[in-house]
Amino acid sequence: MINCKDWNPRSSSPSLTASSRKSACHPKGFRSAPTFFRRDELYSCPFMTKASSDGTSIDGKAVSEAVRTTAASGEGSRLDARSRARHRLTQAVELPQSVSVPDSRADAGIPLLAVAVAAVAGLGVVAALYKKFFVNVGSQAKSAVEALPQTLAQQKRLQRDAQARLNEMCDQLRALPSVDLSAKNLGDEGTAYVVEALAFNTSCRALDLSKNGISGGLGAAALAQVLSSAVLSTLVLNTNSLGDAGAEQLAKVVAGHPHLTTLDLGQNGIGDTGAAALAEAIKLNTRLQRLDLSGNAIDKDGAAALAAALAASTTLEVLVLTDNYLGEAGALSLADALRANNSLKELHLKGNEIGDAGVAAICEALMARHGDITVLDLGNNSLTEAGAAVLTRMLSLKRSLKDLNLYMNDIGDAGVAKMAHAIADNKGLTVLDIGGNNIGPKGVAALVGALRNHGSLTSLELGYNPLGPEGTKMVIDLAKFNLPKLNTLKMGWCKVAGGDGARALSDLLLLNSTLSHLDLRGNALGNDGAILLSRGLKAAENSKIVDLDLGYNEIKDDGACALAQALKANPEGAPKELKLNSNYITRFGQVALSEAVDMVYDMGKGKMTTVHF
Repeated sequence: MINCKDWNPRSSSPSLTASSRKSACHPKGFRSAPTFFRRDELYSCPFMTKASSDGTSIDGKAVSEAVRTTAASGEGSRLDARSRARHRLTQAVELPQSVSVPDSRADAGIPLLAVAVAAVAGLGVVAALYKKFFVNVGSQAKSAVEALPQTLAQQKRLQRDAQARLNEMCDQLRALPSVDLSAKNLGDEGTAYVVEALAFNTSCRALDLSKNGISGGLGAAALAQVLSSAVLSTLVLNTNSLGDAGAEQLAKVVAGHPHLTTLDLGQNGIGDTGAAALAEAIKLNTRLQRLDLSGNAIDKDGAAALAAALAASTTLEVLVLTDNYLGEAGALSLADALRANNSLKELHLKGNEIGDAGVAAICEALMARHGDITVLDLGNNSLTEAGAAVLTRMLSLKRSLKDLNLYMNDIGDAGVAKMAHAIADNKGLTVLDIGGNNIGPKGVAALVGALRNHGSLTSLELGYNPLGPEGTKMVIDLAKFNLPKLNTLKMGWCKVAGGDGARALSDLLLLNSTLSHLDLRGNALGNDGAILLSRGLKAAENSKIVDLDLGYNEIKDDGACALAQALKANPEGAPKELKLNSNYITRFGQVALSEAVDMVYDMGKGKMTTVHF
């Protein structure tokens, strides 16, 4: 074995010939590749046994001979011992086997033809994608660049036209006494522009900017700045986004406004903070008569602040707090304020979950005050039979009440029976809404008896009560003979069905000459009920029906055709609005009704009837 560390090619030692040095230093001279060793074997360089073309053999025998030659040259026994040790090491090391590299073509697995076909298919896909997405990019970009001046010119023209229309509108605003700009999507900037024009209007008394996306920032600030010098008496800002910040800005103007009598801020996301700011303004304002804060987020704290303002006010007549979060605590605060206030005429508290205790507190306060109450809205407040007892006493004492709303509570048959006597004594009642109170035939019998001598009643809501055919007949008899001024009757979802109940309704259409709005939705009338109602419509001589709602009644084409025949037979008695939403009427029934509408127009001297499907 040759030790590369000790071998010096410049040495004069004849231990290796030129050919052997070439074989040792250039592994390419061997048939097999050299073996690579770890780092600890770096100085031992074994090679394959056969040498290159000169036939020199590097094995143990040759090494021994080289050692003897070296010894002869004077190196002595030291080199001899070292050579023998290396010889033993060479004998112990096994020469590695040569590693053969497999031919890559032997196991290709995929035929060349398949590879070629796949390549061609891939090129086809790439070409198709290029044609679809990129072939027209240049032309499209060129067209867009060419059309850019036209687009910009069109935008400028539209802006000029819009500005001209806005200027024209503002010119009109400077002279109109009443301005309605509701649902015009003005936003903050448009609102600021409009109210600036109103600053020069010395005759405008009413302004409606509801549903315009006005926020509590720029829009509210512009309104506050202009309204301080305006002569407005009515300001409607319903359904915007003023929030507490906008309410606070407007409150500064309301406090000292000398003309404002009506302020509508319903559905504006106003909470307790905004309500408190408005309450302070109400205390200072001596003209405000109507305040609408319905559909906001006012809780008991805001209710307490408004109650304090109500107690101090001597001009406020209408307070609308519908659909807030007053609760029982808020109702108790308002009850205390009502005892000190004598100006309030209308109190709207629907949808505040004040419960029996809150209703009782309000009724007790109304009985204790000297002022009259004409409208009381307590709908959707979880009122039960227990709360109805206190309400009955209030009805007996406050004969000034004209409009009572108890919609969507849970009074039941027993509660109505308790209230019947008080309702009978209150002859001035014109509007009664007692729908959705779980009233059946027994309860409606007591109510009918109480209303038999109410000649002033104009509107009766009984919807969402399980009256059935029996209760329906009692109500219809009352409407036909005892309610000469009744113009609105709502009996939706009352389980009328298509038999005796529908027959009674047909008689009502035939005989009643005052009814203008009749709501019969969701009563499962079906074709039979529609046919019975069509008989009443066909023969009615003095029908005043304007709005007839028969939606959700499972009416099919036969019923629709019967109604169409009734319209043709009595065009003068045809309703202006016939609502048939959510029924089972196909195109055949729709065509029949459309033809009937055309005939009503031709024969009814231009009378218009609209059918809703």
